[in-house]
Amino acid sequence: MLGWEDQPILNGGVGKACFHLAEALAKQVELTMIVPQADQLALDHHAEVVGLNKLDLEEIKQAPVAQTFERFAITHRVPANLFPYEGSAVPAGGTPPEESVESETQEVQVPDTVKTTHSSYNGKPQINVANGAKGTLNFEVIQFARYAARLASHKEIDVVYAHDWMTFLAGMEIKTQRKVPLVVHVHSLSFDRQVGEPLGWVYELESKAMHEADLILAVSDRTARMITKRYGIPAKKVQVVYNGVDRVAPSPVAPVKRKQVTFLGRLVAQKGPLQFLKVAKQVLKKDPEVNFVVAGHGPQFEEAQNMVKRLGIEEAVTFTGFLPPAKADTLLKNSSVFCLPALSEPFGLAALEATQAGLPVVITHQTGAAEVLPEASVADCNDTDGLARHILQLLEDEELRAKQVQANQAALKQLTWGTTADQVLESLHSALQLQGQEQPLG
Repeated sequence: MLGWEDQPILNGGVGKACFHLAEALAKQVELTMIVPQADQLALDHHAEVVGLNKLDLEEIKQAPVAQTFERFAITHRVPANLFPYEGSAVPAGGTPPEESVESETQEVQVPDTVKTTHSSYNGKPQINVANGAKGTLNFEVIQFARYAARLASHKEIDVVYAHDWMTFLAGMEIKTQRKVPLVVHVHSLSFDRQVGEPLGWVYELESKAMHEADLILAVSDRTARMITKRYGIPAKKVQVVYNGVDRVAPSPVAPVKRKQVTFLGRLVAQKGPLQFLKVAKQVLKKDPEVNFVVAGHGPQFEEAQNMVKRLGIEEAVTFTGFLPPAKADTLLKNSSVFCLPALSEPFGLAALEATQAGLPVVITHQTGAAEVLPEASVADCNDTDGLARHILQLLEDEELRAKQVQANQAALKQLTWGTTADQVLESLHSALQLQGQEQPLG
């Protein structure tokens, strides 16, 4: 499995989903994890870029042993400074990869699909990736692919399972090298992250990998439809596997004591933090006693703070910066409503976590979580008035709050990481059958 950090320091929900899926899968198969490991210089620099101070970073890095892949899987950590979701390059430093990866095999060459000019291959786009300088994102993606393929070259592998575009190049190389099926798990697409028409090598890499993959897993129907429409992938090749939630007893619905509406997530355009502030302005026109909390870090942090000043709502809005899991959970339990006015969110794990914390949720039609939360309050991402009305209703109507939370929590009882892993395992077996070499995994 080509995954992500087991301590989701900077990449949020993707890291969290990879960890929980791997933990559940390891109970049924012999699992080998290959994950990127950033060096300290790059971590420190990127933490500054996205608004984490040194104390924040140290706190998240001190995860218990229970939260590491090594507890349940053979784990190889490849030196690669991959921070793809914040849109910034990072300096590279520390130990050179050649000195960190233990292998007796010959170094794998960068695949021929990595070109500096655009071409076509059987009508499918080639990957127009230039060999950029060390520290640039394209260099780090190639770096990860090269060393992941080297590690896989002497492993017994039945199927390679790659999570999101940053690992797709490695997945294609291993598929070619070992002649095994490739299953890619799409957590987000260029169309989500760029909130528009994506161009360049990342889109080409996504497209190439999905065409070469034996099977594609998407986190929502919304994402599956985008894959078929935007990338020309046959619908029969795409399966929807929703994210799960921890198997813990959900919190009861709490009465409104202090009117507090919370946004929790990375401060990036696709999740709608600026939209959240516009909605806050509309709510405050009707009820000036409501408080709003923006919890998270990201490149729009400073822009969001400036918008609060322009809107004249400084006294009603609090920015917490990054919150580790325990503090985030406490924040949710002390809130009245959770709002994620995303512009393009493939899933939105935070909405499920808020539901488990006993909160009613207000989300958009552009959010995949709406597919699994039957009583969520939903409006279009551009309908700030509609989103504001939902929030005001949930703050004022206790019966509506209870009805929504109870229905949504009931729906999540069947949506655990264990059931998600069962679906993934079934898909992995399907990929083996398609290649004509079905055999028990594990």
